[in-house]
Amino acid sequence: MNRLLSKYTLDDIKRLYTVKFREAGLDTPALDLRLIIMEVLGVTHAMIIANGGYRLTREAVYSIQQLVKRRLSGEPIDSILGYRDFYGRRFHINKDVLSPRPETEGLVDLVLNHYAADSSIRCLDLGAGSGAIIVTLLAERLEWNGVAADISQAALDVVSLNAKAMSSLRPEHHHKLIPDRLELAHGSWFEAVKGRFDLIVSNPPYIDKDHMERLSPEVKNYDPDLALYGGPDGLDAYRIIIVQAPNYLTRSGRLIFEIGYDQAKAVSDLMKDRGFSNVCVHKDLAGHDRLIEGIYT
Repeated sequence: MNRLLSKYTLDDIKRLYTVKFREAGLDTPALDLRLIIMEVLGVTHAMIIANGGYRLTREAVYSIQQLVKRRLSGEPIDSILGYRDFYGRRFHINKDVLSPRPETEGLVDLVLNHYAADSSIRCLDLGAGSGAIIVTLLAERLEWNGVAADISQAALDVVSLNAKAMSSLRPEHHHKLIPDRLELAHGSWFEAVKGRFDLIVSNPPYIDKDHMERLSPEVKNYDPDLALYGGPDGLDAYRIIIVQAPNYLTRSGRLIFEIGYDQAKAVSDLMKDRGFSNVCVHKDLAGHDRLIEGIYT
């Protein structure tokens, strides 16, 4: 059995490839490598720290090396792992959906702050992608029902997968499983949506033509254009949604968007022109305009 062991310990691997990641200019070299090791070995961060002298098998070293090569080639760590943690939950992702960003957790926080834990509403997520927003909201609010709309059937398949994965509730809540409270609507924006909603949320594509051309290779080569490009000025999706949203909102229904850092005024004006009141912009943790909300009365 000893012949199957390599000459490398966990500490050796950490030193060797953290340096390579750092030399390649990766933003989070130690974190990326740690996630790769955890994925290959099926261990926790604490176990890695506590077992630095543990000698790895040749098979494990080879597997780590293959994932390291993919990361060094520019493939994002989320794409390599096939998941992204969002709001304390693990979401499956693939080439068909945008990996949920940490700043989008602010949208979830904003929504939950508006509605009590025992509230009961109907929510629509337009351009649902991986389902990170709508699935998280239904996981946090057991009395809510929702609809995930997306033009991509492949994306809705990911939503369905994540909804099922988040359905480990206590026995007394078995009737509140997320797949039973979530409808999928395949179509462009409101095309396949029926009924009215107390809340509409969306993190639509909002990158304009100029910024698309300057995207980093990690984004340009791995995230779907469909989830990124918002038209020449980045506002195409907002115009469509804001014009049609009143036809799908209940009285005093709320519309909440994630926006690009420089789009607050333009989106605010669009909402006000369509009759939304209490239009308010919220900043993310970096101090950038990130969320905008309004009420249709």
